[in-house]
Amino acid sequence: MTILALVIIALAAAWVGWRLRSKRALLPCPAEFAWLVEMENPLARATNSDHVVRQLALSAGARVMDIGCGPGRVTIPLAHAVGPDGEVRALDIQAAMLARVAEKAAKEGIANIRLIESDVRNASVEGGSLDAAVMVMALGEVPEGASVFPFIFSALKPSGRLLVAESIFDPHFMRRAKVREQAAAAGFAERAYAGNIFGYSLVFEKAGGT
Repeated sequence: MTILALVIIALAAAWVGWRLRSKRALLPCPAEFAWLVEMENPLARATNSDHVVRQLALSAGARVMDIGCGPGRVTIPLAHAVGPDGEVRALDIQAAMLARVAEKAAKEGIANIRLIESDVRNASVEGGSLDAAVMVMALGEVPEGASVFPFIFSALKPSGRLLVAESIFDPHFMRRAKVREQAAAAGFAERAYAGNIFGYSLVFEKAGGT
């Protein structure tokens, strides 16, 4: 057996093991491996930051939350999109990840990002205060993922949008059918889908919500 084959087997075993463990405990990507989630995947294009921003079609001044923001791959483009009068709330459970976001923002002179160190299940967000929220390869990190949707629904303004993006390269990958089921149960209406076999994004709206 070649060294390459052994490496592939080891990576596959690690992927499966991480996936199984994440069903029982909150296991985000460690900050030491932030470089892995910094990269824009050319295969799973629907998870790329430019696609996320384009799908949401954010207005200047919008209030957005990046849930499970990691090192800020999507946070920074969102901050540019909403402009200085808008705000991006970057939520992550790891202080080291938020420090990376802060460092990037400082380098680019961005001052409209608010860092929130919290488990999304315990986060304090005023109801109806957000125009949009995103979860890019983050939903599967939460063991009780279904509980996240009612929280986001409450935090969004009427007609507010939620974008969920998933890639099969992520051990926490969530199937489209499961995401749609959980979002619908919370009251969301699906508005857009994009993707391929490697990754996808779904846009939901708080339709008829208060």
